[in-house]
Amino acid sequence: MCTVCDRIQETIEGKNRYFVKELETGYVILGDYQRFKGYTLFLCKVHATEIHFLETSS
Repeated sequence: MCTVCDRIQETIEGKNRYFVKELETGYVILGDYQRFKGYTLFLCKVHATEIHFLETSS
């Protein structure tokens, strides 16, 4: 598993204190270190090492 997969698993288990919202395709979380107010990350539910490896939806 990678660190993003670990973070997703923590989120699913309710152990991610930076969790904001679950969306259909992933999770919105706050960054561990906030340099910019309101900075968030999106963690996709589908594991891919590059965005172009994800399937497109029609």
